[in-house]
Formats: sequence, structure tokens, C-alpha cells
Amino acid sequence: MDGGGSDDGGSGGSTTTGGGGVVSATIVVKRGETFDGGGKRFIADKDKLGDGSQKEGQKPVFKLEDGAKLKNVVLGAPAADGIHTYGNVTLENIVWEDIGEDAMTIKESGTVVLNGGSAKNGEDKVFQINAASTFRVSNFKAENAGKFIRQNGGTTFKVDVVIDRCDISKMKESIFRTDSSSSSVTMTNTRYSDIGKELFMGVSKISTSNNTEY
Repeated sequence: MDGGGSDDGGSGGSTTTGGGGVVSATIVVKRGETFDGGGKRFIADKDKLGDGSQKEGQKPVFKLEDGAKLKNVVLGAPAADGIHTYGNVTLENIVWEDIGEDAMTIKESGTVVLNGGSAKNGEDKVFQINAASTFRVSNFKAENAGKFIRQNGGTTFKVDVVIDRCDISKMKESIFRTDSSSSSVTMTNTRYSDIGKELFMGVSKISTSNNTEY
């Protein structure tokens, strides 16, 4: 079963609905389009996209172009390399039943907004940031991984992370880790527990308020 298709291959502003099931080729959401998964489960064809292990080079289930929106999607196991974003994108109510290699990777600069959903069970990071960007995540629950957010190791570009009204638990290392002195994190109204080393590693610009450890 194919994971989805467009009801309008042309002009911006269209909404695509996906039927869920096994995805054998990356679903591309184009500029100005919204993909509404209707709460259905999408699973990567492990032979075509990847098996969700830590092996590099796996393909994403979804690729979001600049100006795209993805909502109401459940990513089952395996999820290969999850979701890749390119530019300014919006995600709403995304559930990763299994994180796989990475739940989401920011591949090109932009502002990425994720509101609602959850992710669990990853060996390494939940979210990977590979380009100068702003990442805003709210109303999200994450548990049992190495790190909640990781800027690509050894990079010095600026990343601004904003975390609000989230629940983050059982991270072996940290909530946000970076090697860049210019990157920042703001965390507000968030509950957290069982963070292995430090809340934030390598971050020099930190703003926190109204957070609760439990």
C-alpha cells in the first residue's frame, strides 16, 4: 500500500490526504501544500527507505519543502530516517511510535515549528539540526532517547531552540546539546525528569522559566 498521493499536483495551498500504510518512496510535501495524515500510521518499507537503525544514509518517510505543512501523522516502526525539513515548515500533531535513526532532521535553514505529538524509544537523538535555524517545539512529549535535540556535532552555525509546554523524560545525556557558542535555548512551562548528564550541554545562552522537575 502506498503511503500517500496528492489530490492537486499544481498550485499552492492544496491539501493532500494520505491513506497510511507502508511507504516505499519518500512522500514529498511541496511549498504551499498541507499533508493531512488523518491520524493514520505510516511505516517505512525497510528495503526501500531503511530499517530505522542507527545506520547512516537512510531515507525519510516525509520530506517537507520550504513552506510545507504536515499534520496528524503517526510514524510506526520502522520509521527509517523519519522527517526531513528544508526551510520554513510547520508540523502539527506528529507521533513517532519509534524514533528510528532520527525522528526529524532539519536539513536546510529556516524556522521549523512543531506543535503537538510525541516520540519515544531512540538510541541517540530525537531531533537533529544540520543547518542554521530556529526550532520551536511545544505541547510535545518525548521519552527514552539519548538527547532530545542535537545540533550537528562540530558545527558553529547559530541555532535557536525554543521549548514550551513539553514533557521530556529518560534522556541519557541532555535536552539540547551543541558545540556552537552562538546557539541558544529557551525552555518554559516544561516538565522533565531523568535527564542523564545536564539539561543543556555546550549551550552558553540559556533562558528558563516555570519548568518543573518530577
